[in-house]
Amino acid sequence: MAARPDPKLTAQPLASFAENPQPPVERIPVQAPDADVRPKVLMAPAAANYLQGGKRPATSSVLISSSKHLNDPYYRDAVAQQATRRHGHDLPPPYMIPVVSRAITETTDFARVAELLAAEKIRIPALGEWLDAREDWTFNKADLAGCAEGTLGREIFDLMNIPGVNMEFAYAGKANTTDAEYLQRRRGYYHDIEHIVTGFDANSAGEAALAIMNATQDARFFTPELAQYLSAPGMWVSALGLFRNALHYHHVMPTYFDATRQGIAAGQAIRQPMFLVRWIDYVDWQLDDIAAHLGFKRGPGRDWGWTTDATMD
Repeated sequence: MAARPDPKLTAQPLASFAENPQPPVERIPVQAPDADVRPKVLMAPAAANYLQGGKRPATSSVLISSSKHLNDPYYRDAVAQQATRRHGHDLPPPYMIPVVSRAITETTDFARVAELLAAEKIRIPALGEWLDAREDWTFNKADLAGCAEGTLGREIFDLMNIPGVNMEFAYAGKANTTDAEYLQRRRGYYHDIEHIVTGFDANSAGEAALAIMNATQDARFFTPELAQYLSAPGMWVSALGLFRNALHYHHVMPTYFDATRQGIAAGQAIRQPMFLVRWIDYVDWQLDDIAAHLGFKRGPGRDWGWTTDATMD
């Protein structure tokens, strides 16, 4: 038998490709301005019929689906707009959040959520203790003024000194009458703290990374039905943000893919759900020490700050 050739000697050399040219390369026109260069046939009827199984949806005088989310007009609007919109300077990037918040509320069976939480309180005693305690502590600047540089307390103190910042803005004054309401309120209050601790700053890529980190940890620690409820806002932010940027701001996609990767890795590594962390006990800890204690690697901090302007028109 003839000796097999050394693959290192026979392999074809690989071409060298430059990554993500900046600025974009100059466009070269190849057709007359009024030429119709669209594909003449998008898909052969036989191929479309194969993919659709030869079936057609039921007809009705109104839109109807087996998905309660598709049936809800606020959900349709929130998903369609978030996935396909551009970010302009006329409206802020979070403009659609009140719409998706209403959509989630309208499509959620809160009696079922109460049952799920009650079962999880038994399965996860730490969750039950946290929900039953109903702690409602908040930070104030006077208590944090003496915290050392690099600590959680100093970062929260600096955040609270930014004009207009209110960590409780969405839930201030609301009563915690049910477990679900308490959980929602505390997660809202912790959001800015989570940005600080994770190193996924409050910029476009950082929001996506934190959202997918929370969705990943929810899927790890809780039953699927409860995790779906808990992660709905985060998946709306992360998944639709990726799609929107793929449509309009593809120059940031390498960073967004990296942000998604880091967020998933952090969610897979963290030792407990972040919303169970009693952050007030960590005000004198360095941020890297908090992350190491919880088991995950921090993100790049302010290094993704450019993505906010880069995804705006």
